[in-house]
Amino acid sequence: MSDMNPAQPLSPAPKRRRPWGKIVLFVSLALNLLIVGLVVGTMMGGPRDRDRNPALRDLGFGPFVHALPRADKAALGSALKREAGSFEQNRAALRRNFVAFLGALRTEPFDAEEARRLIAEQQGRVSERQRLGQKLLLERLVQMDPQDRAAYANALDRLLKRRAPRR
Repeated sequence: MSDMNPAQPLSPAPKRRRPWGKIVLFVSLALNLLIVGLVVGTMMGGPRDRDRNPALRDLGFGPFVHALPRADKAALGSALKREAGSFEQNRAALRRNFVAFLGALRTEPFDAEEARRLIAEQQGRVSERQRLGQKLLLERLVQMDPQDRAAYANALDRLLKRRAPRR
């Protein structure tokens, strides 16, 4: 008994655990669930044509285009690009016009006539693109057989009912 030291405890004190392992596990699990949720949501959401072709969205008469079958949307987008230039070119021109308009707003003395001209130029560019889109859509509808036009009418009707405000 002489070799027992009363200053030392009989069993070693338990080591203090750090919460890092649990935190890392929780974060990893949360990230995995987020990724699985994104994948499942994308798969369940189906195709979103309106997001794939920004040129068609740019036409300004969305439901008329969105109700078209995918092949007709692709053909309409190709015809629009062929006749009006690329979506990026048109957006770049609109952006340049906005930058010029901002410059006109900040210039002193303010030149209201220059601001009016820039607004009219922007409106003309958008109106011309809408006229072209309308022409191409009507050409596409003329090419459809009666059954395809009826199916288009039904799709447009469903789309409009879905977007209608509820009472």
